[in-house]
Amino acid sequence: MGNRLFDDRFKKFIRGINTKKSTVADIVDYTKSSMGYLAEALHLGRMEVMVEVKVNIVEKMPYKVQELLYQSPNGYEGELFSMDFMTGNKIMIVMNAYPEKGYSWNEDEKDDLYFMCSVFFTLYERARLSDIVNELAFSDSLTGAMNTDGFLKQYAQTKQRIDYSDFVVGYVNIKNMKLINRELGMRNGDKLLRGFVDFIKSYMLPEEMIARLGGDNFIIAIRGYRVDSLMGHLTPLTLNVDADGRRIDVDLTFRIGFYRMTKGADLGEGIPHSGTAFALTRQPGYDDVVWYSEEMEKTILQKQKTAYEFKQALVNHEFMVCYQPKVRLEKDELCGAEALVRWKKDGKVIPPMSFIPVLEKDGSICELDFYVFEKVCQDIRFWIDNDMKPVTISVNFSKNHLKNDNFARQIISIIERYNIDSKYIEIELTETACHDDYDKLKSFIDLMKQYEIKVSIDDFGTGISSFGLLKDLKVNVIKLDQSFVRALDQDNINKIGSTEIVIKNIINMVNELDMEIIAEGVETREEADFLKKVSCDMAQGYLFDRPLEKESYEVVLRGDRKYLKKV
Repeated sequence: MGNRLFDDRFKKFIRGINTKKSTVADIVDYTKSSMGYLAEALHLGRMEVMVEVKVNIVEKMPYKVQELLYQSPNGYEGELFSMDFMTGNKIMIVMNAYPEKGYSWNEDEKDDLYFMCSVFFTLYERARLSDIVNELAFSDSLTGAMNTDGFLKQYAQTKQRIDYSDFVVGYVNIKNMKLINRELGMRNGDKLLRGFVDFIKSYMLPEEMIARLGGDNFIIAIRGYRVDSLMGHLTPLTLNVDADGRRIDVDLTFRIGFYRMTKGADLGEGIPHSGTAFALTRQPGYDDVVWYSEEMEKTILQKQKTAYEFKQALVNHEFMVCYQPKVRLEKDELCGAEALVRWKKDGKVIPPMSFIPVLEKDGSICELDFYVFEKVCQDIRFWIDNDMKPVTISVNFSKNHLKNDNFARQIISIIERYNIDSKYIEIELTETACHDDYDKLKSFIDLMKQYEIKVSIDDFGTGISSFGLLKDLKVNVIKLDQSFVRALDQDNINKIGSTEIVIKNIINMVNELDMEIIAEGVETREEADFLKKVSCDMAQGYLFDRPLEKESYEVVLRGDRKYLKKV
């Protein structure tokens, strides 16, 4: 090559590589097209490269490739000159060279050839690592699926030639993966994730896509007419793993939110929209497969608005406390009231079911509960100071409070701050709280008893172990769920009387355990008469009074407190 290291033809070859893109395909293509710069000087007849990749931390599957980089039109013959190069992560590159026909290399020429191949190896390996890094940026290393960036990148690269308006985007969650990982181990759990992706890839058309969002959540984009067919394969999808030397079949089941693309829609919109639909699959009353609708989005936005406006509403005192009277049936007179919160905004009253579940979900309900409780204590103090003898007020508290170790102390502190007798306070918890954290609930009830604060269980009879709670939790009051009262008329129509029998026996058990019982949702005189006949202590409902604002409730406190004349 003359001045071997700095031969102009070699420099031209190197400069050409540095001006090209640095992918493996670029390096190989350029070498094929440009080897003529050097072939004459090297008397090169043929050159080929063979790459063997074994499984390593980056590449999960072994493979071999072979490329012909150059072949002289004059042919080749003579001794094979083979050069082996090995990377640190088990990549073997073998470059085989033959001299042109009628020529034999001397040692200096072989040294030149080896030097050139070393440069090629360095550039090839750099490009291969660049390809891997680029792929990792857009793919999930565990499953081989794309990640979200890869999903959107492929869409951007193909949207000009593929009409995505007839596609469906699906947000897919594999159910019970935590349980699977616990029972079969993380290794087998990962194998199932890979198996799911492999199945989807084998099912998909070339233009369809799957990406892993993280954990056991995936996003897919498939043609709309193929959704039913896909669902047929996923109900369930059976894969197998090895555990303790045994092959185990695992039935994977799924929750999926679907979004149907429309003309002009961007596939990127499909991810949040399908996610919105998916979120509903976790809600009571929804199936495991939910299709997105615009109405659904409005509901979600309204919930987000409610959560966002809550803090300011507290500051603005937009929440007001109403009192629904409780009546002792034996005397038809006022014996207590339940504090119920209402949100009054811009002159309108927002129904509780429009904001209570939202605040329950994000945890803000705890702030609202204590806001209501403090207002109740303020009102009781006011009534005492103004010669209006109070009755016991029950205040609802979410089961979320049981996660707070200072829950009971906060209640006691507020009662003491307003210097009111504990007999005027009743803490009301739902029956579901009893099942979620029984030990904490029992400790809470025990502490309330020490301070002579009543505790009641709301919605009694709706849980699967209601009657077990009667003997295990020594509360003061059991609140019979209104569904029992609602069923009374239906039973009378059918002349069965099963509801009456159930109610009567619940009341008998509660009375024998030295607790009081109140029925909620009482709306007719017939319901009240029946409850009185079966020894129900108290009742609450529209028959007696609706929830009353403070001023209207004070009229009841100042009156004779009798309800017989009203009903």
